[in-house]
Parts: sequence; structure tokens; C-alpha cells
Amino acid sequence: METFGRGCLWLIIGALGLLVLAVITQSTIHIPWFIFIPVVILVFWMASKKNKK
Repeated sequence: METFGRGCLWLIIGALGLLVLAVITQSTIHIPWFIFIPVVILVFWMASKKNKK
């Protein structure tokens, strides 16, 4: 469960970062699904590796 929480935290931080970037540049940010899905998998994989140390 700790891995899930850490992964969600990093995804939320990333989403907030993109939101701030969009507000500063006054634009919209489109992320295609073929980029978004591997990023989500990568974030949870990194969170699981930190848990095993």
C-alpha cells in the first residue's frame, strides 16, 4: 500500500506542476495516451523500487 500512496503522490505533484506551467504560459497542455500510460507505469515502478531499499 505504501508503493501505491507514493506513486499517487508523485502523479499528483506532476499534475500540479503541469497545471502551474499551463497557468503561467496561459496555454493548454495535451498529453497523448501513448506517453501518459508509460509515465504512469514508470512512476509506480520507481515507487516500488524505493520501497524495497
